[in-house]
Amino acid sequence: MESIAAGRAQGNIPALSNWLLMAIMVGGHAMKHAYASGFLLLLPEMRLGLGLSNADIGNIATARGLAGGITNFPAGFLADRSSNRWPAILGLTMIVMGTFQFIMGSTGDYAAIVLCIIAVGAAISFWHPPAIAALSQRFAERRGFAIAMHGTGGSIGEALGPVAVGALLFTLTWQGVLQFSFIPAVVTGLAVWLLARNVRGDTGGRLTVAAYTASLGHLAGTPALRTVILVTGITAMATSGFSTFLPLYLRIDLSYDPALAAGFIFASQAAGIASQPVMGFLSDRFGRLSVVIPSIGILGAGILLVSVAPPGILLAGSVLLVGAFQFPTIALFLAAAMDYVRPQMQATTVSLVYGISFLAGSISPLIAGRLADGFGVAAVFTYAGATALLGATLLVLLRGTLRPPVAQET
Repeated sequence: MESIAAGRAQGNIPALSNWLLMAIMVGGHAMKHAYASGFLLLLPEMRLGLGLSNADIGNIATARGLAGGITNFPAGFLADRSSNRWPAILGLTMIVMGTFQFIMGSTGDYAAIVLCIIAVGAAISFWHPPAIAALSQRFAERRGFAIAMHGTGGSIGEALGPVAVGALLFTLTWQGVLQFSFIPAVVTGLAVWLLARNVRGDTGGRLTVAAYTASLGHLAGTPALRTVILVTGITAMATSGFSTFLPLYLRIDLSYDPALAAGFIFASQAAGIASQPVMGFLSDRFGRLSVVIPSIGILGAGILLVSVAPPGILLAGSVLLVGAFQFPTIALFLAAAMDYVRPQMQATTVSLVYGISFLAGSISPLIAGRLADGFGVAAVFTYAGATALLGATLLVLLRGTLRPPVAQET
C-alpha cells in the first residue's frame, strides 16, 4: 500500500520532503493557535468594554468549543474522502478564520460576536484531521514524536499569540486587533496552500457518508479508543475551564496590565514547547500510559496550585507547571488513538478525538463562568484541577483496556 504521496508530484512540482512537510504543518499549527490564545487575552478587554459577566464570557468560549466539536466530525470525513485536497483545506481554514475575526472586530454587538466565534471555531476544526493524518502517515515509525512536534507548533503559537495581542493593545482597541488579524491569517493560508500543494494522503478509496458513519461507530466501540476518548474529554474539560479564565483572573482579579498577563501566558506555553517533543519521544520508547498518566496527574496538581498560590513567583511557577503538561497530553492522546487504527482512518480518528475533546471542553466554560460569578475565579481552578485528577484516576482504573496495538498495515 502506498503511503502519503511524497513522491506523487504533479507535473513539474517537486515532491515535498518529510521534514519540509513537518515544518509547514508545525508553522501553520503555530499560527492557528496564536489566534486561539490571542483571542483569550482579548476576553477581559471585551468583558470590560461591553460590560459582560463571567457567564457571558463562558458562553462565548462554549460557543466556540461546541462549533469546533460538532464540525470536527464532517472535517474528518472531508479529510479522508478528499485527501487530494488537503492543502486547499488547510489554507482555507486560515483564511476563513481571519475573515470572521475581522467581522467580529467590526461589530460591538454581543450576539454578532457569538455568531462570529462560532464560525471561527468551525473553521479551525478543519486543520487537525488533514495535518495530523499527513504527519501520522509520513512518520508511521515515529508517530508520537511527529504528532508531538505538531503540538509543539501549537505551543509556540499559544505562547506568541498573547504576546502579540498584548503588544497590539498598547496602540489598538480589541476591535482593531481583531480587524488587523485578517492580514496574517490570509498570508499564512495562501502560503500553506502553495507550499504543500502536492501533498496527498492514503485513504484507500473514496469514502461515503454511510461508510464514514459506520467507521465512527466502529472506532467508538473499540474498548481502547473508548478509554482514550473518555479521558481526553475529561482532560479537555479541565484545560478549557482553566485556559478561558486564567487571563480574566490575571487581568481583572489581580489587576495585571495586558503585557504582564500576556507574559504569564507566554511563559506557560513556552514550557510546553520544550516538554512536548520530549514526552512524545518518551511515549514512543516506553509506552503511552507510562507518560500520559503522570502527565495528567501533574497537570491537575498544577491547576490546583494556581487556585491557592499568592501573586508572585509561586503563581508564576504554578502556571509554568500547568503549561508544561497541558499541550503534551492531547498529543499523547492522539498518538495513542492512532496506534489502534489503520492508516486509511487516521483523519477520521483525529476528528473523533478532537470532536469529543471540543464538545466536552465546551461544557466547561459554562460551568466555570457560573462558578466564577458565584464564588470567584479561583473556584474555577479548583474545579478544573479536580477534573484533571479525575481523568488520571480513571485512566489508571481502565488501563487494562489499552492492550498493545496490533501492527498496522503499510
